[in-house]
This record gives sequence, structure tokens and C-alpha cells, in this order.
Amino acid sequence: MKKIFKKITCLFGCAALLFLTGCDDLTSEITSLNLSRMFSPISLEAKVVNKTQVRLNWAKISGAQSYTVEVFADDSLTFTGTPAMTITGIKEDQLPYTITNGLIGETKYSARVKALGENIAESKWSGVFFKTDAEQIMTAVAESDIQALQVTLHWKAGETASEIILTAGTTEVKHAVTAAEITAGTAIVTGLAEDTKYAAKLLIGTKTRGSASFTSKMDLTANGTIVVNQGGDLLTAIQNATAGSRIVIVPTSGTDEFLPGGQIVEITKNLIIRGYSTSIRPIIHAYFKMATANVSLTVRDVILDGTTATALNLDHVLQFTTAAVYGNFILKDCVVKNYNKSLVSTGSLAVNIASITVENCKVLNILTNSADCIDVRSGCLESLTLKNSAFSNCAPARDFIRLDDASSGFPGKVSVASVDHCTFNTVSNLATKRLLYVRFLNNQITFTNSVVANSLGLYTNQPATKVTFSKNDYFNAAEFLVSAIVNAQVDASGTQTLLDPGFVDAATGNLTITNATLLGKGTGASISW
Repeated sequence: MKKIFKKITCLFGCAALLFLTGCDDLTSEITSLNLSRMFSPISLEAKVVNKTQVRLNWAKISGAQSYTVEVFADDSLTFTGTPAMTITGIKEDQLPYTITNGLIGETKYSARVKALGENIAESKWSGVFFKTDAEQIMTAVAESDIQALQVTLHWKAGETASEIILTAGTTEVKHAVTAAEITAGTAIVTGLAEDTKYAAKLLIGTKTRGSASFTSKMDLTANGTIVVNQGGDLLTAIQNATAGSRIVIVPTSGTDEFLPGGQIVEITKNLIIRGYSTSIRPIIHAYFKMATANVSLTVRDVILDGTTATALNLDHVLQFTTAAVYGNFILKDCVVKNYNKSLVSTGSLAVNIASITVENCKVLNILTNSADCIDVRSGCLESLTLKNSAFSNCAPARDFIRLDDASSGFPGKVSVASVDHCTFNTVSNLATKRLLYVRFLNNQITFTNSVVANSLGLYTNQPATKVTFSKNDYFNAAEFLVSAIVNAQVDASGTQTLLDPGFVDAATGNLTITNATLLGKGTGASISW
């Protein structure tokens, strides 16, 4: 009541001043005061939770017996038409009050609240507006529901929907949802393109009720596709394939091995070698040699293991064996482990490689005995991209990227390297060994959003190395920040952090980051499989 009396005192003080200007004004002010009804709720707030629920809260009104809430859809405090819902009898001990059912996703709502008391008129309305988020009633797409040209999608049975739209770039596939599909919460969408990443939306009108993503499988009957099943002869398939072929390996389990004896495989034509399933990657014991000019090779969704049946390690993952011009080597969505020497080696050959890309890969135990990890000594690597990949125990006592100065043999050529969102643990882990041993005179290097951990090495001590740093993290890697070594280059960008990434199990090469700050910033590799 003290607050009420303060307001009355203030009002009469104002009235005294108004009396000097006119009695009509004073009469108007006094008659507008009405204490015969409840005060309206104040400090009304609305917070959307769980996408389509809203938590309402307001300051409790003295003397209120209950509250009534009305909610209007597609409204911004106009409160016109019929409310979408009315809730009565809300008690003070129920505040904050959460509306858990009946709201639609991606919709603007206005809510208004009034207080009701005993033997006194109800209050006037107080209003607030909010917008719900897109719903999520779809389940994640299981691999067993994905085919090359169609997909089966699931959502909560009985939940209404009108349409499913699949989007891949600028292409859309639309599917009208039937009554039977609503009852089952399942729909089969056809008309897909093979090996394509799709974003799926379940709609009611223009409102999203759920979303999911998936990649359609490869069409094993497509022209240029060669299928190798478990027990099949992968080497013969590679040798007999025509240029441009796609060799798809279809394992039956995660232990299926191909070329178990450890095979040196010569690549003499453009090829793609892929595992069929992202959940079951075939294990290949192979050492690839690029033996013909201008060829390119893509290897995806496999495990490359340099350990052979006789427990020996193969030397290289990829080796160039002829002084020639080459195309692109792409290593994507793979595990690469247990090679004796290099990830890439050119030896002393004057090769010109268009590009090497390692993306979304886990690479461990590249031991660099008498070699370096990416080792280009007399050639030109025009483009090197390391993206969202984790490297563990690679070049443990050698240099990681070695690009020697062969620029005089490649006039006008520039070697461009990008390292982004990668994780390095015990890489170049020996004093004076370098992550970037780059002497090719025309070079441009960016090293960004990455984690370097547990290394005694440094970035580089080569004046020719031209590197830009941004938003990297360093843990037990002091020489990458401050070094007394002559010509050492360190990360002095001012954007670096010194946080423990909290690897799940660094000893086994599991470099999954658990540090919440690094996860929030997206620093380091984030490999979901």
C-alpha cells in the first residue's frame, strides 16, 4: 500500500500545480484515477524455450486471486480477432508460467495478461510479443534409410505436416505429405540425385516443423562405376579401370580388409577410389604411386593402413615417381595411419603438382623415417590445403611440411598453402624441427583456427617462409610463441590462446577437443565421425 499512497501523493502534488493553470485540468486528472480495479501486471516477459514453448513471467500483484492469459497468433500486440488460446485460473505459485503445447514454430505471437481479484474489478491487460523457433519433430536420418535416388524420412507419428522440401544448392525436391504418412510419421521421397548432400525440411504451410540433413548414396549402377565387394580384387579393378572411373568399395563390416599384404598401386589414369558407406569404411593397405603425367587421384571414405600382414609398414601414402606435371590429389573423410615415411613424397624429382588437399581426415603415425611428412624437395606444389583434419604423431622427429627452394625451375609459380581448423599433437616434436619448412621463394601461407599441442618444435626458421597467423591455440608448444632460435617466426598475431584442448585420448590418437572455450570458438578440427 505504500507504493499506492506514494502515487496518490505524487498525483495530488501534480494536481496542485495544475490548479494554477485551470480547474478543468485538475478535475480531469482526479477522475482518471480509479482504485476500484486490480492493477495491471507489470514487468511482463516472454522467453521462448524448447523451440515452441514460451515461459511467461510478471510481477505478482497484491490481492490477485488468479491471472488470465490470452495468446494471439500472427500478431504484434494488436490483439485482434479470436485468441489462439485462453488460459484461466493461473495462480501466483505457478509463476513463471510455461505454455508447453499448442504453439506453432516460426510464428509471431502476442500474449496478454490480466489480474483478477475478489470483490474488485479485473485489471486491464498487459501485453508482450514473441516469436517461436522452427520446430524439430524429425528424427536424424539413419544410413539404412538412405539410398542413391530416394530417402525415407521419419517424424513423430500423428504430427501434421503438408510438405517436405529437400534442398541441394539451388535444386529442390518437393513431396506432398499424405494423410497416411502423417499417421505413420514416415514418408519416402524420390527423385534424388546420387551422392548429393541434402537439407530436408518438414513444413506445415510455410512453417518449419522439423529439419534434417543427409547425403544420398552413390548409384552403383551409374556409368563409370566399378564395384568391388569384400573378397574382390581391388588391384585388378584399379589396373583395368578406364580413365575417369569411380571405384566403389563395398565392405560388409568395419574389419573388411583389401590388399592385406600391403600393395604398391600405380596410378596411371584419373581415378576416384571410395568407400560406399560412411559408417563402415573399408581398410586398404596401399601405397599409391603417381606414375603418369597429368593424372589426378581422389580417395574418400576409407581407412588407409600402412601396416601389412607381415607387420611391416609401407613407406608412403602417395609418391610421385616421374618428373612431370600432375593434377590434383584429394584425401577426404579418411583415416590414414601407420606409414613408415611420408604422407606425400616427391623425392628429388622436378614435379609440378596442381594441388594436394587433406580434408576431414584423421592422420596418425606417419613416422617420417628418413623423410618428412609432406615432402617436396625439387618440385613445385602449387596448392596445399589442410582443412578440418587432425594429425597425431606425424613427423615426430622431422619437419611436417617441407617445400624446398626449386623456384628457379618453375618461373612465375607460387606455392600457396592453407591450414585451417586443424589439430596437431606431437607433430614435429623435436627441438629445431619445423611445422613449416618452406624455402620455395614464392609462397603464401595462412595458418588459422588451429590447435598445436605437445610439440618441442617451432613454426619455421626460414626467412623465405611467408605465413599469416590468426586465432590459433597453443598448449605445451612454447617455441611457437616465443623462440630464441635464429630467424624463428612465431605467432604474434594477438589472437592466439593458450588453452588445454582436453583431448579425449591423445595416446591413441583421439584428438577430439573437449575444452568448452575452444569448442565455442570453433578452434581446431571438428570431425563428427
